[in-house]
Amino acid sequence: MPPLRGRPAIAGGSPRAAQDSVYGAMTAPPDELGAAALDAVTLPPPPRRGRQDVELWVGEQSVAVGRGRVMPAWTFNGRIPGPIIRATEGDEVAVHFRNLGARPHNLHFHGAHEIAADGWEPVPPGGEVLHRFHAGPAGLHPYHCDMTPAPDHISHGLYGVLIVDPPSGRPPAREIVLTLGGFDTDSDGRSDLVGWNGVAGFYMKYPLKVRAGELVRVYVTNMLGDVPVITFHLHATVFDVFRSGTVRGPSERSDVVTLAPAERAILEFRLPERGRYMFHPHQAQLAEHGAMGWFAAV
Repeated sequence: MPPLRGRPAIAGGSPRAAQDSVYGAMTAPPDELGAAALDAVTLPPPPRRGRQDVELWVGEQSVAVGRGRVMPAWTFNGRIPGPIIRATEGDEVAVHFRNLGARPHNLHFHGAHEIAADGWEPVPPGGEVLHRFHAGPAGLHPYHCDMTPAPDHISHGLYGVLIVDPPSGRPPAREIVLTLGGFDTDSDGRSDLVGWNGVAGFYMKYPLKVRAGELVRVYVTNMLGDVPVITFHLHATVFDVFRSGTVRGPSERSDVVTLAPAERAILEFRLPERGRYMFHPHQAQLAEHGAMGWFAAV
């Protein structure tokens, strides 16, 4: 798909909209969303052991992704992205998948798993299937609809993440999930907004609060399919990079990590002093179309 075009107009062009767009984020989140609106897809559940039973269903509905901006979406469990799934390496995951949409969909997990659970087979409208697999390897793995043409299904919102913990666990940390996606609100086949966890501009208005000096672990995934590559940049500090989360030691320390579509990384850092630390892709058009945000160290 062609790259994002220009700066999107904020609905109404009001002085309030202009005020909300300070420092380059040209899109505000929907007014009806409060500070806790994205907690379910931002704050992962704690590590758990044993078999994990998951219910996932596809629905086709309109979703508000920015102020005055609505996308005709295909969703897992009614939102973009789908639920955060968490398991421990080697434990069984049983996913009951139902297609409540009007067209065939399916469910594919990244990572290593039994071939019978690969999920490429179409599930017709009204159909359902049970996927069973053993979680692994330890790391961060996206899941998504893999129906052809796959970019259409992912760009409509059918994606989420699976966190797989090593049996020995990871050090205690403040954990945050950030999944980048694109939103086609004018149905022309191209993303005209982008955002973390399903909403453009949300973390500019509602910064992610952490404690100064505490270990922060961020699970970053790129599910923006119509841009060849994106970066994640954090201001005023550096982070350890665990590529795909599958390695126990960091591969590098930087303030920028580069991710192609479906690539992911676990980032760990400490914010040394109180204040706001900006994060965004270093592709200016993505930042200005809704992918800027803040960590607020308190």
